[in-house]
Amino acid sequence: MSIECSVVSKSRVLYSGEVYSIVLPGIEGDIGILENHEPFMTYLKDGVIWGRVDGPDGAILSAANMGGYVQVIGRRVLVLCDKTRYLNEIDLDLLHHDIPLIEARLKTAKENDFVAQSYLSRKLHWCNVQLAGKLKEDKYR
Repeated sequence: MSIECSVVSKSRVLYSGEVYSIVLPGIEGDIGILENHEPFMTYLKDGVIWGRVDGPDGAILSAANMGGYVQVIGRRVLVLCDKTRYLNEIDLDLLHHDIPLIEARLKTAKENDFVAQSYLSRKLHWCNVQLAGKLKEDKYR
């Protein structure tokens, strides 16, 4: 039993292949999907996407996710992410370095520079999403 799954962001195809199961951070709680799931479409909140490849004891697919959508139709799951990154690609040292710098830049951004404030706020949010996912990485092994 398997599901055809694609996890895609605007900048990359994170994963495309078969999975045994996948769990997504839905807006009303985590959504677990196995083969023959009822068709649906919903928003995703920030969190971690994780799935099992090659059966119930197979390898783990785990990625930090910042928002998006999921569509399930038959054996096909399409995950469209605003931003996503494999947990094993996240560098904690870099995040711990970048977060204070972004926070400082955000504090000193001009009050009427909405573009800079928006950009920095979004960048800080993405760093925090990655940090939260990485710190829970052992949960997804």
